[in-house]
Amino acid sequence: MTTVSTNGRVAAEDSQEIAPSLEDKALRKLAGQHLENIRKFKRYLSVYLISMLVLTPIWVITQYEQADGWLQHLSSRSRYPGDWDPWLIWVGLIGAFIVALAGYRAYFDRPETEADIEREVERLKTTR
Repeated sequence: MTTVSTNGRVAAEDSQEIAPSLEDKALRKLAGQHLENIRKFKRYLSVYLISMLVLTPIWVITQYEQADGWLQHLSSRSRYPGDWDPWLIWVGLIGAFIVALAGYRAYFDRPETEADIEREVERLKTTR
């Protein structure tokens, strides 16, 4: 049976507020963590790209001035004309590694579901 409320909407008389189950709460928590990991990945990626865009011209200008000319060799030991110090490569590799870790956590690292556990239990039972 339905009744019309004061605002003109139809509402069921026996409508009850449905409390979220424990499974729904756990799923919401996992979804929140997943979204946070995606936000972190995007933040790390944008910081990495912006920092590389800023550092690359700085590296080119400083190396050009210190090496008295354009790049001929990458060398951190000798200071012959044309030798450039490759510090930017190390910064780029370390930053790319951090971004890759964040990307892995955001897109590939997922918690085991109940179905995964049941599948593994069944697999173990059949291999005995």
